[in-house]
Amino acid sequence: MTGDRGAPDPRRELFGRVTGVIYWFVIVEICFLLAATPGLIGILLLERAPSNLPLYALCLVPLGPAFSAAMSAMAAMAARGRDEELSVWPRFWRAYVGNLRDVLFVWIPALVVATILGMNIAFGGVVGVDGFFIGASVVLLVFVALWSANGVVIASHFRFRARDTARLALYYLAAKPLVTLGTLSYLVLATAIVAFSSDWVLALLAVFFAAFARVVARPMIADITGRFVAPDGP
Repeated sequence: MTGDRGAPDPRRELFGRVTGVIYWFVIVEICFLLAATPGLIGILLLERAPSNLPLYALCLVPLGPAFSAAMSAMAAMAARGRDEELSVWPRFWRAYVGNLRDVLFVWIPALVVATILGMNIAFGGVVGVDGFFIGASVVLLVFVALWSANGVVIASHFRFRARDTARLALYYLAAKPLVTLGTLSYLVLATAIVAFSSDWVLALLAVFFAAFARVVARPMIADITGRFVAPDGP
């Protein structure tokens, strides 16, 4: 017993660290799939048709909070302590419950606006909408996607009022152009995966997108922390 006290912790060895990271990724992915199951089942049953856009938007509602919790869990991975480094499951669900309300305040309005714009793009030519307005809808749809991505990140890491979260998400689209460009890159990649493979492929890669989104958003998170979060102290 006493001889073991001086032995190195295997979790701190290279193999232990690598397997710990793999374990963390796998459990976060499982948690994401469980949290997003209602929406994923609906998406699986829906036919890929423009007329189903409102139903797709409804199915996407659970995915916002699930992705938010995945981002929070991935952020906790780097800061985990020795005693809690593999406590992934409770971390995810605490983040899910804690982020749920704030994330939905961003996510649901974004889905509503995106659905309206998507319907305009899909059926604008049929009903005689001018091409300019269809093009404008595409631009606005991209803008809404970028804004909502910023909003979900902010709501996942801070506890601001909904209107302040919305304003900051809008502000940082211009204030941190590299963050916006990075966000655009993984949104384009996600769209390409869905278009050329399957929704389920994207769902199975969600943990990697959550980690990527967290890395991309670091400058924005750091700036918000420095400028808008009061320091701890008396």
